[in-house]
Amino acid sequence: MDRIERWKLADELNVLQISLLIAGFDPSEFEEDDHGRWPQEVRIEISPFLNAIKNAARSQKFVFKEVQYQSYNEPEINWNESLVNIDSFCDWLRSRNFADGYFLANNESDRLLDKSGEFYAPKLAAAVRGWREVTSSPEALNGKTPKKALEVWLRKHANEYGLTDKDGNPNKLGIEEICKVANWKPSGGASPTPTAALSTIVGPPAEGRKVRPRPTTPPKRKSPPGRLSDQLDDDIPF
Repeated sequence: MDRIERWKLADELNVLQISLLIAGFDPSEFEEDDHGRWPQEVRIEISPFLNAIKNAARSQKFVFKEVQYQSYNEPEINWNESLVNIDSFCDWLRSRNFADGYFLANNESDRLLDKSGEFYAPKLAAAVRGWREVTSSPEALNGKTPKKALEVWLRKHANEYGLTDKDGNPNKLGIEEICKVANWKPSGGASPTPTAALSTIVGPPAEGRKVRPRPTTPPKRKSPPGRLSDQLDDDIPF
């Protein structure tokens, strides 16, 4: 998962962060500076989104937690501290028939993940998202078969896709069935551990020191002559 995708975990964001995400920027890169000090090309790029979202917020087109500056003059909205509810914001985008490509899907595969869609299928969505998340994360696959990595992800997100039993525990059978659909390597086989990590642990041989190869099988130990084992070997014909 790249850095900008991680912002999708947020339930609330301010209008500046939302405008940056729609325009394809990572808000983390702009947190240290005030909006007026951002590069001009960034301000120009987000301007249409920022103005539209601010106007919609003032008109209460979505759930908006307004925070005002503390002053004796006319009240003014603190856009950095005021927060927009993302679910209701997405509803507003749908009402405008605007698929922004970040908060709302703009292609066929992303339609599968849209819970408000008429044909939304939770198990199919779980399979698609699980496949995406696991295949884009080397850590998720390290030392695991695809099936195991998918199972771990699905168990963590079982509540989101109705994959729990009446006690709220992950539904083992349902998760196994989804793993069969999303598994791109049904023959099995774990992903190899990176060799770089192994060499860091073991370390290279000392300079000028030859490394003797280890035998594949240990040599058989011979009994000293005259022992009882030698006598038995000579007397028994096999």
